Amino acid sequence: MKQNLFILFFTLTGFLFGQNIKSEDLKYNYVKLPTTPIQPKVANYQSSLSSASDEENAKILAQYEKDKAQADADYDREMAEYPNKIKAADEKFEKAMAEYNDKSLAKKILEKQLLNENTKPVKDYVPQPYKRTVSKPDIKTVYDYPSLASTYLKLDGFSKGTDNALTYHVNMQGFEHSQPTVKTEIKKESKIVNGTSTTVDVTYYWLEFTYRNQMSVRVANAANQDIYFVAPTELAEFKTYKTTSSKTAPSSDYVAIFRTVEEKVLKDNLTFINHLVNDRIGFEITERETSLDYVKSKKDEYQDVTDAYNDQLLGLKSLITNETVAKEKLNKAATQWTTILKESDVANKKARIDKDVTISIYFNLLECHFALRNTADADMVLSTLDRLDISNREKKLKEKYAALILDLTARKIANGL
Repeated sequence: MKQNLFILFFTLTGFLFGQNIKSEDLKYNYVKLPTTPIQPKVANYQSSLSSASDEENAKILAQYEKDKAQADADYDREMAEYPNKIKAADEKFEKAMAEYNDKSLAKKILEKQLLNENTKPVKDYVPQPYKRTVSKPDIKTVYDYPSLASTYLKLDGFSKGTDNALTYHVNMQGFEHSQPTVKTEIKKESKIVNGTSTTVDVTYYWLEFTYRNQMSVRVANAANQDIYFVAPTELAEFKTYKTTSSKTAPSSDYVAIFRTVEEKVLKDNLTFINHLVNDRIGFEITERETSLDYVKSKKDEYQDVTDAYNDQLLGLKSLITNETVAKEKLNKAATQWTTILKESDVANKKARIDKDVTISIYFNLLECHFALRNTADADMVLSTLDRLDISNREKKLKEKYAALILDLTARKIANGL
C-alpha cells in the first residue's frame, strides 16, 4: 500500500513539475550575404538572355526559304517549257504516223510478226509540271527572352538600371533530347473470373528519354570585364525522363511530352543559375525552414518563455518586411532567453528550467543569433552545448547550426562585417 502511494505521489509530482516542450515548424525569409561581394559596390544591373540555337535556327530557316524559292523557280521554268514539250511530242507523233501510214500493209504485218508487238506509233506522255513541296523544318523553340530575363534573372540587393550597371547574361544551348524508348514491365494482378480469383500477367508501358539544356552565365562590370563566368557541369549532364506507367501503349506523337519537359527544364535551370549568381554576388532573399521550441503549460509559470518565443517568432517573420522591428524583437528575445537561462539547473529534473528546457532555449537562441548575424554569440552557445549531455538528434541539429554559423562567419568576413 505504501509502495502504491509512493508511485502515485511520484507520478503527480512529475505532472506538477514536468515540462511539456513543444516544437513549432516555421519558414521565414532572410538576406543571405554574398560569398564574393563586388568591390567597389555597384547599385544597378541589367539582365538578358540569348540562345545559341537562334543562329542555328536562322541558318535552317534561310535554307528553307532558299529551297522554297528554288522550288518556285523550277516550277515556273517547267511551266514555261511545258507548251514546247507538248508541241514537240505532237510533232514527233505526227511524223511517226506519217511514216507509219506510208508503209504497205504487208510490211506492217511483217514488222508486227518479227517484233511481236504493235508497231503503230504512240504519242509520248508529257506530264503536267507540279511544284515540289518543301517541308517546314523543325527548329528549336524561340522564347520571349526579355520576359524570361525579367522573370528569372534577378540580382537581389541591386536595382534595374543602366548607370554604371552590371550586365548579367545567360546563354542557352537549346533543348536536346534522345529518341523516346517504349519500356515495358509485366506485373502480376488479381482478376475475378466467374467468381473465382485468378492471377494474370498485365503489361505496363512507359516512355523514357534523356534530355538537357546547357547554359552558361556571365556577369561583367560597366567596363565589360568579367566578374563571374561559369557553365555549370550540372546542366551539361543528360537526365532521364520517365512517363507514368500505364496499361495502354503510349502514342508515337511525342511533341506534347517534349514541350512539357522543355518548359520545366528551362525554368529549373534558370532558377538554378540565378541562385548561383546571387549566392556569389547578390544579397539573396533566402527561405529558411526551421523550428522554435516553447513550453506548453496550463499555468503562467512559463509566461516569460512564451513571451520570448512570441517576440522571436515575430522578429523572424519581419526580417524582410520590416528590418527595424525584426531586430528590435529578436534582440529582445535574445535578452529574454539569456535571462531565463540564468535559472537553468540541468541536474535537477524538478527545476523550472531543467535540462530539456535549457537545451530547447539554447537552440532557440542559436536561431536568434543567426538571424541577427551575431556569430560570436552563436559560437558561445555552441560551445555551451558541447559541454552538455545531449541526444543524438540534438547533436545532429547542433552540427547543422555549427555549419550554418561557420558559413555565415565566412560571408561576414568577405563583406567586411
